[in-house]
Amino acid sequence: MIDLAMHMMDIAQNSIRANAKTIAIVLNEDNKDHTLTFSVQDDGCGMNEEQVKKLADPFFTTRTTRRVGLGVPFLKMTAEQTGGSLKIISANGEGTAIEAVYRTDNPDCLPLGDLAGYLTLLLKANPGIRFRFVYRLNDETFELDSEELKQQEIDLRQAQMVAAVKEYMNENLTELFNKRSPHSFLC
Repeated sequence: MIDLAMHMMDIAQNSIRANAKTIAIVLNEDNKDHTLTFSVQDDGCGMNEEQVKKLADPFFTTRTTRRVGLGVPFLKMTAEQTGGSLKIISANGEGTAIEAVYRTDNPDCLPLGDLAGYLTLLLKANPGIRFRFVYRLNDETFELDSEELKQQEIDLRQAQMVAAVKEYMNENLTELFNKRSPHSFLC
C-alpha cells in the first residue's frame, strides 16, 4: 500500500466481506502530539481471539480464495515504521475495530492519498452499507454520513452526483489540511 487511502479501502473491504451494515472510518490528526490515528470500526461478524492474534501474520487469512492476507500486516508495518502502533479489537458476532497510529513527524509517514476518491467508490459500490467518515484535525472536524446523503436524495448511481460528493469532500478536507502543522509529513 502506497498511501493511507489504499489502507482505508482495504480495511473497509474486509468489513464488507464480514457482512457489516455500518462502517465508521475515522482519521484523527493531532498537531500537538504529531499523530494520526486511523480507525475502522464495523458491526460485521467479528473474529474470535485466535483469529485476532493471527491477523498480523501475512500467511493467515479468513478468505478461501487465496492463502495470504497482506492488508493488515502492511497496515501494521507502515504504522510501526513511523514509531506508531496497531490495535485490533474483535469478538464473534460483535464486529471489529482496527486502529493504527502514525507519527506524522516521521518522514516514513505515508501520504494520505485520494481519500475522497476511494470513499466515493465505497459509497457508490455499496449502497446498502452505512458509511460514516470523520476527519478530525485538532478541534475541527469534517464528517460525511451516507445516510444523510440518502436523506438529501443524493443518488450516487449518477456520475455527476459522485463527482459532486467527491468535490465536496476534497474542498472540506483541503480546508482542514491548510491548518496542519508545518512539522507534519502528511500530504
